[in-house]
Amino acid sequence: MKATISELLVILGTVMFVSGTMGYLRGELPAEQISGIGVLALIFVGVGAGTTKAKP
Repeated sequence: MKATISELLVILGTVMFVSGTMGYLRGELPAEQISGIGVLALIFVGVGAGTTKAKP
């Protein structure tokens, strides 16, 4: 169960990062929102990767 949650967090963070980048490149998102999306994406990927490696 813990492995699936950590994998979902990594996937969610990656999707957030890619969608934020694509939104910025298309001109749909202002630059002020990109840093917030990037921070959340990094947190999700970091937590997901950390819990994956913490398994005994």
